Amino acid sequence: MKELILNELKKRTDEYELYLQNTITNEIQIQKNRINFIDKTVNSGYGIRIHENGMGFSSSNIFSKPMIEQTVKNAFKSSEMTEKIKFNFPTSQKFVNVKTVDKTIRENGEGVVKNYADNLLKSVENKTTISFGKVRTYDSYIYIINSEGVDLSREETTLMIELSIMLEKNGKKVEFWSHEYRRRMEDMPLSLINEWIKFANDQLITIEPKTEKTTVIFSPTSVLDGLGSVISSQVTGESKLNKTSILKPKEKIAVKDLTVISDGLYPYGLMTSEFDDEGVPQRKNILIDKGVFQDYIYDQFYGIKDGRKSTGNGLRQGETFFVFNGKYGGMPGNQVSNFFIEPGKQSIEQLIKEVQHGILVNTFSWLYPDTITGNFSSEIRSGYYIKNGELSQPIKGGLVTGNFFDLIKNISGISNKSVITSGGTILAGICPYIRFEDVQIAGKN
Repeated sequence: MKELILNELKKRTDEYELYLQNTITNEIQIQKNRINFIDKTVNSGYGIRIHENGMGFSSSNIFSKPMIEQTVKNAFKSSEMTEKIKFNFPTSQKFVNVKTVDKTIRENGEGVVKNYADNLLKSVENKTTISFGKVRTYDSYIYIINSEGVDLSREETTLMIELSIMLEKNGKKVEFWSHEYRRRMEDMPLSLINEWIKFANDQLITIEPKTEKTTVIFSPTSVLDGLGSVISSQVTGESKLNKTSILKPKEKIAVKDLTVISDGLYPYGLMTSEFDDEGVPQRKNILIDKGVFQDYIYDQFYGIKDGRKSTGNGLRQGETFFVFNGKYGGMPGNQVSNFFIEPGKQSIEQLIKEVQHGILVNTFSWLYPDTITGNFSSEIRSGYYIKNGELSQPIKGGLVTGNFFDLIKNISGISNKSVITSGGTILAGICPYIRFEDVQIAGKN
């Protein structure tokens, strides 16, 4: 079928790109501590970009000859409706090998989800109810071919866990929902599920925090969703050219302890791959070096538009929640790869020990900051008061408000471990705990 699509393209244009994806998905669903659904699906499709004055795009998951012909026609129609642009597809380049495949998932995805679900259900206590859950593996094969000689393929695996944990005590019911993605099994241990169960149990005895300015420690996931969303939006060539970025190269924007990298080569990172979704080698792009913003990142389109080369940051977003399935349905976008914050020198225990009074936030209800201004306001879903250097009363509710451009000037500690994490508003990070000073909490008066 690949040759059929290419032949149809070559009949009509000299500038084209073909992106194919084939994903094998194994899934088990859990309801009320029982496995009730097992499924295996294959999702295959292709996306076509052509450059005929304007850029045209179309996609399909149907490989019949009539549909291929129609999909190519649709790409040409869309090119006629877009503005004329200067563009050329990437040429073939050398790239480094990186680790993106868990062999266990590749060889026995069906067995992986079954074993994981069985062990998960064995580990939960009788009083813990998994009201709904999913264990899912993805094994994806991706091919990129263009008119400039790029002819590449890669494989990547992913494990996803989604759980809704229900607990009841003394007439009080709570629900704690969480989900995470990882490339390999060992990065999603059952100890992580036990941590979620602990957070759920602690919600039975939470209090609402009081209104004050205080020290707040953000968890790695909260750092990714909050700081990651803002910085990732601000550092693209797209944001520079559209004048939505407030950053200027070589300008100091944070404390010297903060170094941030768009790392497309991090072993088993969720966005790790030898090349981006246009065929350009991924690499490590330093965004903030010791508090100083360095430079913008580019995909092919915005690189050409700004007179720069692509930095390997042309990445596709799937049609569904995250990027692992159905990426062929969307064009590449200019975005950060793995959002990596270099770890600090103190353990999380040391960061907590130095706080006389403050808050540790594990999760927010929905942390979605304004990516242009950096402003945010989000409810605490799971957290703890810190008193005299120790975690104390669990808290829930109240708002943490502020501006991330201000917060990164008030960092007082970064933990010495950055861990692979996936967020609710941004996909892929390798982040530490970060301690911020003078953060506004809006809660009880």
